[in-house]
Amino acid sequence: MNYTIEEIKNKVDAVYDTVVSMRRHLHMYPELSEEECETSRFICQQLDLLGIPYEKDIAGHGISAVIYGKNRAHGVGLRADMDALPIEEKVEIPFKSKNPNIMHACGHDIHTAILLGAAKILNEMKDDLPGSVRLFFQPSEETIGGARQMIEAGCLTSPAISSVLGLHVDSSTDAGSVELIPGAMNAACCEFTVVVTGKACHGAHPNDGIDALLPACTMVSSLQSIITRRIDPAESVLITVGKFNSGTKENIVSGEAVFSGTMRALDMRNMDKLKTYLTDLCKSTAAAYGASCSISFSGSYPTLENDPKLFDIVMKTAKAVLGDTHVKLTVKPSLGADDFAFFCHESRGLYYNIGCRKPGETDAYPIHSELFCPDESCIRTGILTQVASVLHILKEEEKTW
Repeated sequence: MNYTIEEIKNKVDAVYDTVVSMRRHLHMYPELSEEECETSRFICQQLDLLGIPYEKDIAGHGISAVIYGKNRAHGVGLRADMDALPIEEKVEIPFKSKNPNIMHACGHDIHTAILLGAAKILNEMKDDLPGSVRLFFQPSEETIGGARQMIEAGCLTSPAISSVLGLHVDSSTDAGSVELIPGAMNAACCEFTVVVTGKACHGAHPNDGIDALLPACTMVSSLQSIITRRIDPAESVLITVGKFNSGTKENIVSGEAVFSGTMRALDMRNMDKLKTYLTDLCKSTAAAYGASCSISFSGSYPTLENDPKLFDIVMKTAKAVLGDTHVKLTVKPSLGADDFAFFCHESRGLYYNIGCRKPGETDAYPIHSELFCPDESCIRTGILTQVASVLHILKEEEKTW
C-alpha cells in the first residue's frame, strides 16, 4: 500500500466531476432529520454501482457500508451526516432546493458526496488496504443524534472500528484549506424545557389566580446568574432560551408558561452542574410566586474531543497533501454541538473542518443561513484528506492488530 500523493490526487481528480453531480442532486432534494428516505435510497444506489456491501435502515434511514481490506476483522471508519434543515433556500443556483422550506444549509450534502467519492477511491484500493473501512451515512444529526443510535446498533463492530474520522464545512475558511483543533472541539449540549403552572383567572381580578407568566419571566432573566455566579468564570458554558410561550388572551392571567432552550459546556462535569442549578433556580422561583414547575432534559450530546494520536496523523497527512499554508491550527473550540462526539467516546475520533469559502471572499454566509453557498472545490479537499488519512491510519494501526 504505497500510493504516492500524486497518485491519490489523480484518483480524486478522476472522480471529482461525478461527486459534484452527486452533491448537486442531494442539494436539490434535501430531507429533514428522520425523513431521509430518498437520500438513503440514492446513497444505496451509488453503493450498488460500486459493489460495496451495506446495511440500510439503521437508526431510521442510516446506512452502514464496508470496504473489506486484507484484514476483515479490523478497520477504521468514515462518517457523513445527511439530513437537511427547515430553511427556505434563497440562493439562486441551477440546483436550488426543489423541496419547499427545506435546504442543505449545513453542508451535509457535501459531507455525503465526499464520503461517496472517498468510498469509490478506497474501493478501488481494497486489495491493497491492510484493514477494512466502515462507511457511516448517518441520519438525524440536526435532531435526535443518529450517531448514538448507529453505535447502539453495532456499527462499530464486525469489523471492529478503532478510529473514526469526520469532517464539516466551514465558511470562515477558504476552500482548499482545512482547520484542525486539538482536544475539545465542540461542546456538550443538552436541551431543556420548563413548564410553569399557575392558575388562570380574569385579568381584572389577578388575586383570584396565580400568574404563571411572572415567575417564568423571572426565571429566564435569572438564568444567566448561573453562568456569572455559580460557574468558574474561566470555564466555557452557555444557557440559551430560544422559545417562550404563555397565555391565551390579553385579558386572562396566564395559567401556564413554557420555555425551552439549550445548555452547553466544554467540560461534561459542568453540564451536571448546569442541570442542578437550573432545576434549583426554577423550582425555588416558582415556589416564591405560589406556582409550581417541572423541568425536563433531552437530546444530550457529550463533548467532542479529538484523539491526540489521530490529530497528529491527520495534521501530518493534510500538510503533505495540501501544503503547510493550507492547514490551519486553532485552539479555540466551538460551543456548537455535533453528535460525532458519540464516535469519539466509543472509539478514537477525529473531527476537522474543511474550508468552503470562495478564496478572496470576505463576507461568506455562515452555515444555517438561507444564503449559505459553499465553494464546491471543497469537495476535492475533503476527499483527498479523507482518503490519504485513512491510508495513513490503516498503516499505523496494522501494527497493533
